[in-house]
Amino acid sequence: MNRLGTALLAAIEAVVTVGVGVGLVLVPLTLLWGFEYGLQVDWDVFWKAAGNIWLVGHGVDVTFVLSAAAAKASGVSGAAAPISITLAALGFAVVTAWLGARAGRRFAETEHRVTGILVGTAAVALLGLGLGLSATSSASHPTLWQAIVFPALWFGVPALVAAEVCRRRRSMPADAVTGRVLDQVHRIPEVWRAVVGFGLRAGTAATAMVVAVAGIVVGFLLLGSFAEVITLYERSHAGVVGGISLTIGQLAFLPDFVGWATAWLVGPGFAIGTGSSVSPIGTTLGPIPGIPVFGALPSSGHTFGLLWILVPVLAGFAAGGLLRPRLVRVLGAADSALLRASAGLATGIVAGVLTGGVAWLSSGSFGPGRLADVGPHALVVGSLAALEVGVPAIVALAIGQDLVRMPERSWTRERWHETEDTETAAAAASVDAEGSLLDAVDRAGAGRTTDVHRFVVDEAHHPVTRADDHTPDADETDHAPDAVETDHAPDAVDTDHDVRLPDWARTGAPAVPANADASRTPETAGRVGSIRDRLRGAADGVRDGVRDRADGLKSRADGLKNRAESLRERVTGSDAERPDTAPDDRPDRHRPERPDVAGARIDEQPAFPWSTEEFVAGRDDVDDEPVVTPPAAPAGKRWDATDQIPEEELPWWRRPKGDR
Repeated sequence: MNRLGTALLAAIEAVVTVGVGVGLVLVPLTLLWGFEYGLQVDWDVFWKAAGNIWLVGHGVDVTFVLSAAAAKASGVSGAAAPISITLAALGFAVVTAWLGARAGRRFAETEHRVTGILVGTAAVALLGLGLGLSATSSASHPTLWQAIVFPALWFGVPALVAAEVCRRRRSMPADAVTGRVLDQVHRIPEVWRAVVGFGLRAGTAATAMVVAVAGIVVGFLLLGSFAEVITLYERSHAGVVGGISLTIGQLAFLPDFVGWATAWLVGPGFAIGTGSSVSPIGTTLGPIPGIPVFGALPSSGHTFGLLWILVPVLAGFAAGGLLRPRLVRVLGAADSALLRASAGLATGIVAGVLTGGVAWLSSGSFGPGRLADVGPHALVVGSLAALEVGVPAIVALAIGQDLVRMPERSWTRERWHETEDTETAAAAASVDAEGSLLDAVDRAGAGRTTDVHRFVVDEAHHPVTRADDHTPDADETDHAPDAVETDHAPDAVDTDHDVRLPDWARTGAPAVPANADASRTPETAGRVGSIRDRLRGAADGVRDGVRDRADGLKSRADGLKNRAESLRERVTGSDAERPDTAPDDRPDRHRPERPDVAGARIDEQPAFPWSTEEFVAGRDDVDDEPVVTPPAAPAGKRWDATDQIPEEELPWWRRPKGDR
């Protein structure tokens, strides 16, 4: 899709987003205009009401002016003065954000996602300006700059975030603006980037947990106070269409109610009018509007109300503990108590900012007089949330166990180091360079069963001396070192399977550099002998294990050979040649005498001429012997070719099938 097509798509997305939000209000009001007012009122009044409600739902301040008669009929003090509505019905904002995120995912599929986001945001801003102008009248005055900015932000920010997330998931290249932002971020040291990233993740997760619990609490309160809510519906006398409109309006404020419940879980609670308070400690209410949903408000405090404060505490501890392995893995060698404490502090700050933002969005003015103060206090809620989440997160990072599985130490491959003298230290360094005997045996494949490997180990049983210190005599030269070999002579080398052992492993002593000091003390010789004995013991253990495995394989081979001999005897007919002296009275096992034909008795069937191995291999080096055709059997009887029994005397399951 080219740039112009992306721009057109973005404009259509903006129109659909605004149209859906306005339609949610305009359709019920239009039905109310038709059924309740009988089309006797100008429809323009309902259009302006729908526009103002949509703008209020996005946080736009709208000022209403009531006539003197309407203000007097309301009975509310201060109703004659201009009434400013600043409490946002966040349900409409949530719908706009959701549609904006969907549009951002579509923009990410094009090559001009920046153009799509900018055009879509600008289109929403223009539509907000149009609604603000059309909704302005003598009774309502929306703030025009807010009508331009706030709906555009509710659309543009989710679209940008969704587009960037899709870009990262699909490994798409970053645009110029995103590239500059990433360059600035990469200038921050990696350690502090890890700390800040952990704070963003853990703080967001903790806040999401608290908000989720708040939503569950709101649901249970509505279900538990169902009778009070229905009573307030009946007292409103709104009718069917009016009841539907009232329900839609309350659903628009449902995110605000969840924000109030979040502040209640944190501790400070919220207010519905000046001087009122709803918190876990107690509830103090004055005159409130007769909105049905207010019937779910708790009428008094709870005995164990303070236990609800454990919700953000547990959320902070859980977020810090679950995400701790990620922080440990990212920090690596730079991991320290200070950095973990900083990460916990960042978690508390992020949680406080987010929770305070939720409280700020769900607070404002809802009417004249004492209703000018509705909702939680954002600063107090945010500060307590940062404390309740940050401290448990720090504790979880300090005392939690790593969930990262570290490599286990292999105790079967120990290396011994002597650091008291230079010669032994040099020998140990040579051992580390060449590898241990078990490493060489493992490379040779001694512990594997899928392939065959051969190796040779030469062991010297005389003391190890240097060439310049001692010259072997004739007696020593006569005794060659013992050699242990398997399958073949040492001279034969199989390049595919044989692995050459290091020199010190074949001689049974660690290698000593040529430039080592010639002077050797008895203490040094003792240490070298100790190392040699340990290595020799390890080699003996490996050799014994290999010998045991070889014996086991040989036993299995003998068993298979015996089974093959048994099968060959059965195939070659050795059982048929064995005389059967035991009487058998069963009629189906009766063997009558074979008749003589032309005075000659038919010979017994010869045994199978080949062995089982020759039969399987396909023997073809034996001349075909002439086939002797036996005389024909007497008419009326057919004989079985194997047991020489008439077929009519055979059991039914041994009679030939399909040859008659």
